[in-house]
Amino acid sequence: MQPRINVALKAARSAAEYIVHSQEKLLFDKEQGQSAEHVYETVCSGAERSIVYHLEKAYPADTITTRLQGSVQKGEEGEWIIDAIQGQHLFSRGLTGHVITMSYLVAGKVEHALVLNPHTKDEFYASKGRGAYLNNSRIRTGTARGLENTTVAAQFPATERTLPYLEGQLAILANMAEHGSRVTMQDAPALMLSNVAAGRLDAAWGLKLQAWEMQAPLFIAQEAGCLFGSFDGSTSVENGDILCANPRLFKVLLPLLKKHLHLA
Repeated sequence: MQPRINVALKAARSAAEYIVHSQEKLLFDKEQGQSAEHVYETVCSGAERSIVYHLEKAYPADTITTRLQGSVQKGEEGEWIIDAIQGQHLFSRGLTGHVITMSYLVAGKVEHALVLNPHTKDEFYASKGRGAYLNNSRIRTGTARGLENTTVAAQFPATERTLPYLEGQLAILANMAEHGSRVTMQDAPALMLSNVAAGRLDAAWGLKLQAWEMQAPLFIAQEAGCLFGSFDGSTSVENGDILCANPRLFKVLLPLLKKHLHLA
């Protein structure tokens, strides 16, 4: 295991303990009149500080950027990108399914990545050219060739960004059902993409994702043998539309998504 992954795991585990402990108080705080948004920002900021503490101590020459606080340390080597709670809606409802994500970039390219689920303790991580791992075991994506008996993941299009895709998403779900495929809806894109990397899911797609939502899990997925790209078949995912699967299933799903999710 690479040194930076070791440090990232230590930092993320510390933040995970803080998040789980804090989430236990979430419903009480909401009952006392605090908004879910305020509670989320308070806990997320605390988790970020916990992670930053470990990174600053181990790598004072690295840049550190967090989702809420922005740049908290400037350095001349690589850059850490941290999202302490991805899956805000589930977290704010007291549910599981949110994750911590960390990426380490050199010259703008990901070299190491980590996705950790605070509740299940699942730890997905990868280093460039060294494969992907889940809880210290090497992982590879699945081998499904068609839609039959597959399990895939998608977002429910209920946000302002994704609502225009509602009709197309429902059409895809109907097609999947006709082929005997099961679809699970997940709130944290990083979790569903990491599960594809581990072969727990056969494929996943996301709509209008932000760069920080997919950066770490796509790197892990790539190291696990996944193929990913935009709905038009391009390898660029800058528009946030992303399909991730094993190479064979990717070719099966791509025309379906391109047909129904064609909005600009």
